[in-house]
Amino acid sequence: MKRERMSRNRKLTPIIKGRTISTFGWDDATVLLHFDDGSELRIHARAAMKGDTPSVTLGRVVAVRQSMETIAFDLESGSAMLIPLAEPTSCVMLRDAKGVLEYAD
Repeated sequence: MKRERMSRNRKLTPIIKGRTISTFGWDDATVLLHFDDGSELRIHARAAMKGDTPSVTLGRVVAVRQSMETIAFDLESGSAMLIPLAEPTSCVMLRDAKGVLEYAD
């Protein structure tokens, strides 16, 4: 499979830059990222991870990069959280602490 170049997501980056990912979890094949401000990002991933979920680095987001296959959250620590997308579009939804839609792609 050809690997695609990841580009900065210019719409999502300014919205979540500076927020801290406080928890990471799965709901079937949906990744749930909870931020310290109470907002939640839902990502439709390719498949739920079987067995033990590898340790995930949590922290403050500095940028979001995305290709047709993957979304990456670059963190202040220098690490990145990569999540394989289920589809090229309609996979990401961000709601604030009150449930108001902030971003959808």
